[in-house]
Amino acid sequence: MNALTSLFMMTDKTVSLTQETALGVYGLSAGYGAENVVQDVTFEVRRGERLAIIGPNGAGKSTLLKAILGLIKPLKGSVQFLDRSFNAVRQHVAYVSQVDEIDWRFPGKVRDLVAMGRAVHLGLSGRLGTGDWRAVDRALRAVNLADLAERRLSDLSGGQRRRVLLARALAQDPQILIMDEPFQAIDEATRAALLEVLDDFQAEGKTAIIVHHNLGDVRALFDRAVLIDGGVTAVGTPDTVLASPAFTAAFGALEPRAA
Repeated sequence: MNALTSLFMMTDKTVSLTQETALGVYGLSAGYGAENVVQDVTFEVRRGERLAIIGPNGAGKSTLLKAILGLIKPLKGSVQFLDRSFNAVRQHVAYVSQVDEIDWRFPGKVRDLVAMGRAVHLGLSGRLGTGDWRAVDRALRAVNLADLAERRLSDLSGGQRRRVLLARALAQDPQILIMDEPFQAIDEATRAALLEVLDDFQAEGKTAIIVHHNLGDVRALFDRAVLIDGGVTAVGTPDTVLASPAFTAAFGALEPRAA
């Protein structure tokens, strides 16, 4: 597929944003080389849900996200977003990677990185218009970083970097937000900003799918959870998953309490 073909695959104008199934993963296996890291993964996420993907270290959570998004090629299985392929709806799906996947030495400013979230909406000119910059500034305000718009990326703290990545995703104006451990090692200001953004996002009927490491607050923060341990070993409400034999097998007999 060449770049021009990829560009026009971005905009399937017939896609319905009110599809009840925001994400469907069916029989997905993925890994690196010929080695499976996750195998035969199947689950669905309903529109408007906030879903946690949990599992022990090395269980394949990040690998699963990358396969879902096409960042690595699945060994088998299929994925649908809003009943379409990812390429057909990619402007409606935003991904927030872990902070260490970004080279923060890049000589740019906060507003420049956030503006990259608008790339999927640009035409052949590739130029941001007035509406695009309004979306960028709106995203910066949402994560309380408007006053740092002109700061160099290399000068940001860890919490500020996480908020910048979230702002880049919000600038895209997505229907589905996929995040890889956004709550890990953050300060209270960043946590508060993230939770407020997620609450507002969900209030608009949008969907968040989040790899989450803190088992103690899964009940408080999420509608449903998927337990990954080489494959899907439990799925359902947080109460159901945390009380499952699969959870005990993965983490031990002590059930975590809500924070």
